[in-house]
Parts: sequence; structure tokens; C-alpha cells
Amino acid sequence: MARPYLSTRTGTTQWVMQRVSAILLIGLAFSHFGLQHFSSDAVSTGLTVSARLNNPWWQAYYVIFISLALYHGINGVVGIIRDYAPPVRTRFFAELALWALAAFFGARGIVNVANPIPLGTIKESYAARGFTKGESAGNPPMPGGGKTYSFRDELRELHLLAYYLEHHVHRIDTTALPTVFAHQAGIPDSITIVAAGKAFDEWCKGVIWKSNPAPEARDRYRMFSSCYEFAVWAQAVRRANAQLRGETRNWESVPAYSATLH
Repeated sequence: MARPYLSTRTGTTQWVMQRVSAILLIGLAFSHFGLQHFSSDAVSTGLTVSARLNNPWWQAYYVIFISLALYHGINGVVGIIRDYAPPVRTRFFAELALWALAAFFGARGIVNVANPIPLGTIKESYAARGFTKGESAGNPPMPGGGKTYSFRDELRELHLLAYYLEHHVHRIDTTALPTVFAHQAGIPDSITIVAAGKAFDEWCKGVIWKSNPAPEARDRYRMFSSCYEFAVWAQAVRRANAQLRGETRNWESVPAYSATLH
């Protein structure tokens, strides 16, 4: 009679943990998929990713995700090696190498998750340098062909600012988004883009004029803790983008943005 597989005789715990980790990973994977595609964070910009990585709950989520994924993958390969019943020394060194790799990459991943660039630093970078442009092989082709993107283009810039204002700002100001951007249904963007930009700038100036709210009136769990912080940041971004586009508008009245406004 053939000898039973080694992994079934000595690896009961590993067999059970492989199934348990698989069930947990299914839940984590689907929740991550839902977050990336169906939530207010579906637009994975530098700010939304940074906001998640600076949140202790999301840090714990990704540490668990990384640990389970590495364990599940390495434990599965170890089970395959054991099923072939190699010499004891070969099996020992193969498993040692695999778990050492898992420990190395797991430590690297956890260190990166636990020590992200502060959200304030990312916001200050955008305020000083404007939005980005470039190419991304992971994105679908953009309008006009290719896989390039440019949030320095004023229309795309305004769309992104509207997204942040709608989903990631602690708003006391209740002005409707179409009003903030002077949006008029049925009129081509090429006609309304200048009007939208001017309306948004006026809204920002009005919010800034009202002054920075007291600390107790801010929500520090939001990406932008107040409309005031967002308005100052958005105007700094608009100024940087305008300069990159070669525009000669006078932006001297725009205050400097600092993460201390948070």
C-alpha cells in the first residue's frame, strides 16, 4: 500500500490554517475591491492613498492583509513540497528559504505601511507643485487616445477638486456643488470651464475671508478638516497649475498653504 502523503500525516495544523487564511483573504480581497471601485475612495489619487495609510485602522487592515497573503502563499508551496516527500535535509532548507523570504517581504511591507509619508507632507507637495501629469500603463486609455493623464489641465483639475470637496472635506458650508462651480447642464465644458474656475475661486475666497475655524470645529479624521483648509489648499494648487500652464494671472492674494492649518 502506498504511504500516505507526508503533508496529511504531519501537517494537520498547516492544512487547517491554509483553509482559514483563504477564507479571511476572500473577505479582505472583496472589501479592498469594493473600496477601490465602489466607494468615495474609488479615485485612488496620492491624497486618498496617503489618507488611508495614515489611518491606524487601515494600517492594521493592510498589515493583516500582507501577513495573511504571504502566509497563505508560502504555506501552500510548503504543502506541495511535502507532498513530494523529498529528503529531510532538502525539505528543511527549502522550507527555511521560503519562510525567510516571507519574513523579509512581510517585514518590508509592514514597515512601509506603518511608516507612511505624513498626509500633511503630501498636501503641501501638491500645493507647491500642482497636480501631476504623465503616463500610467495601469489606466485605461484617456480621451483622445493613449494612456496619458494630466490633472494640470484646468477641466480635469476642477473635476478632481470637486471630487475632494464632495467626498473628503469637513463641510460646514452647505453651498451645493453645482453652485460652487457655476455648473449649467447641457452647456459644453469648453464654454463653461472659465466660468467654473472663476466661480470656484470666488467661493474659495469667500470661505477664506470667513477665517479659519476654531480647532474644536474641525474634523481631523477627514482629509481636509475644514472648508477653510481646503479652500487655501485648492487655491495654492490652482496657482501652481496655472503657472505650469504658462498663465499670467495675478495670484498674489492667495495665502500660502501649510499642513498646520489642519
